[in-house]
Amino acid sequence: MSTTALSPTLLPSMTSVTMALPTQSLSPDNLLASRRDYLTGTTSSLIACVTPMIALMYLVVLSWTYRYSHNNPRPLNKSSSLKIQRYAPAAYVFLVMCSLAEVAIASWLILQYRFNHNYPNIETRTSARLLLFTSSWTVLTGGAYTLLFLHPVWSKRPISSIGAQTIWIFITWLFWVVGAGLVNRALPSLMDQVTCGQIVYCGQIRALFGVAVLESLILTAGMAAMLWLAWQSARYNLHSDSFSMHSSS
Repeated sequence: MSTTALSPTLLPSMTSVTMALPTQSLSPDNLLASRRDYLTGTTSSLIACVTPMIALMYLVVLSWTYRYSHNNPRPLNKSSSLKIQRYAPAAYVFLVMCSLAEVAIASWLILQYRFNHNYPNIETRTSARLLLFTSSWTVLTGGAYTLLFLHPVWSKRPISSIGAQTIWIFITWLFWVVGAGLVNRALPSLMDQVTCGQIVYCGQIRALFGVAVLESLILTAGMAAMLWLAWQSARYNLHSDSFSMHSSS
């Protein structure tokens, strides 16, 4: 048999064949974007989990206090006191729940501004920080006032008086009004649909502003109610004093 000799130039050298493996490398910009996405998702999940847990804890303690006050009722000698006991706890609960929502919105915005540095201006970031403080203040103090008001023993403390509650409402109202005013000043065209599309996180900023306005209106109504109750209490005391003077004479 005859064999055909092939030229070495026609045969590829098996030892020189190398397989090119694809390599995937991330640029620093891609790594930074991936890290930001991870932080954004993680913080959003944490806020979404922690906020309902705090609300649930508040409602559990509130339910226990309400049952305790129902089993140990405090004596009420005025019709205005009956109205306060009926409506004031609901107002405090509504304030606390709205403030918890504001805590979630403001903290989410602040964290996004911290990670991405994409806030529209310095005033917007400052207003978000102020509203985070204000909402946290309202959650803590408003939640405490709810329990103080319902508890039959704690409600007799001076801190639970109408005067102390009026001072608290005024201070809290001032915080909310200033916070809402800062948002409106930072983004005066926030409610314009065309302009809103050009602002990053416009929907969240709108929600932040809307809750602040709602809280301001509720606290304004609360101040009016407290002033009316103070006037009713003063009128009742004057009537009682005059009646006792006529009886003694």
